[in-house]
Amino acid sequence: MSLTVIILLSTLLILGSTYFITYLINYRSKTTSEDWSIGGRNLPTYVIIGTQFASAAGGGVLVALVGLGYKAGLSTMTYGIIVVIPFIILTFLAKWLRTNKFSTIPDIFAHIYGEHKGIALVSALLTLIVPFGWITAQLVAFGKLYSAITGLESAYLMMIITGISLVFVMPSGLKTVAWTDFFFACFMLVICFIVTMGALDMAGGWAHVLTRVPEQNVALPGGFFSVGGFTVLLWFFSALPGGVTNQIYYQRISAIKNPNQVRISLIGAAIALIASIVWAFMMGCIIRSLNPGLESEMATGWLLTQLPIWLLALFAGLIVATIISTTSSACQTVVLNITRDIYLKLMVDEPEEKKLIVLSRLLSVAVMVIACSMSIWFPETLKWLVYTYAFSAAGLLAPIFLGYIYRDRGFITQNAVLSSMIVGIVVCIFTKQFSTIIPFAVWGILGSFITIYLVSMVEGTKKEKLEERKVR
Repeated sequence: MSLTVIILLSTLLILGSTYFITYLINYRSKTTSEDWSIGGRNLPTYVIIGTQFASAAGGGVLVALVGLGYKAGLSTMTYGIIVVIPFIILTFLAKWLRTNKFSTIPDIFAHIYGEHKGIALVSALLTLIVPFGWITAQLVAFGKLYSAITGLESAYLMMIITGISLVFVMPSGLKTVAWTDFFFACFMLVICFIVTMGALDMAGGWAHVLTRVPEQNVALPGGFFSVGGFTVLLWFFSALPGGVTNQIYYQRISAIKNPNQVRISLIGAAIALIASIVWAFMMGCIIRSLNPGLESEMATGWLLTQLPIWLLALFAGLIVATIISTTSSACQTVVLNITRDIYLKLMVDEPEEKKLIVLSRLLSVAVMVIACSMSIWFPETLKWLVYTYAFSAAGLLAPIFLGYIYRDRGFITQNAVLSSMIVGIVVCIFTKQFSTIIPFAVWGILGSFITIYLVSMVEGTKKEKLEERKVR
């Protein structure tokens, strides 16, 4: 039996068994739009932990972060800490978010600022940027990894994983995705541990690994910044605020059955994500000690060619499972934004439930086809993640958090919110064209914060003067 056939069979077994179990859990209930969008707000805490973790990890950990560990050692941990911080920040908003039963970020805006078509449209477009970037990043990761072990063109592999991912989205949206994410997360943690033990044995142990990687990459504390201060700054002002404004996390907060355990779910997901980042750092160093002459994002792909067949078969299944978990989650989120925040709020008044589900499924296909095409055109995993985080954060960070802070004071106006989102993106795009010490994401976020304050102050002053005139 050929290696490709073994990999194919093991992957199909893992995917098939997961899909079958998920089907048994959900088949008795009829799919509603509430199931599709936020899992019927009835998902157990352990499932929420699993889906938060699996969605956040995915191919970014398997390819980009292992590659970063290969290239820059402890800087992987720096990036990992930054992407975990949003989970901690969201614990402060979590109960408020769940209590108010929000489905999307534009729902939050409507609750705080009132109904406004301009805000609804722009916030929906900004919200779907990050999950769309996640889809493209996962497809690129899969193409690079599987091309190394199958010899197939990465473009063809991206098309294949696009079709498989749709299978896990179509039945019930988030309700299906969350349960499959949970099983994939359990599988990922077990297989990562086994692969680490096998790779360490190949490399002669961790102590031997440290003697064969550049000292500056693993030295304390310098190793945490070996990738360069500018890059760390870019991560901080893109991945951190981008994570805080990532609707995938918000949806799962809204989907938990017990509101009192929403903070526990976020902390549990953060712990699991940190464990996967430690794994990525270790694997990057192990692979570099074995072969120091690789392109960084091909590190995991090379390791796959060195593993025993049985371990390769398991790891190949892990790759597909983790990538599908993130891809399907991101696809469902993008479609939710289009249907809930654009179609329902701006185009129709009272849609039929059945038609809404059909539309969601059709849009899922369209989103995945577009993402696949863009992944083939621009196959850079980490850049997709960082850039989409940056643009989303530039437009959404100020309205979300200032809106929450001033939610009972009426200080921030609708015009200020809309202006801040537009200015944030425009400034981000403009400064991206220039090489500066300060990352473009910082300028975008700064422009958004300044705009929302200035416009609110000006409109507030005008309102006060108008009221004074009325009194006179």
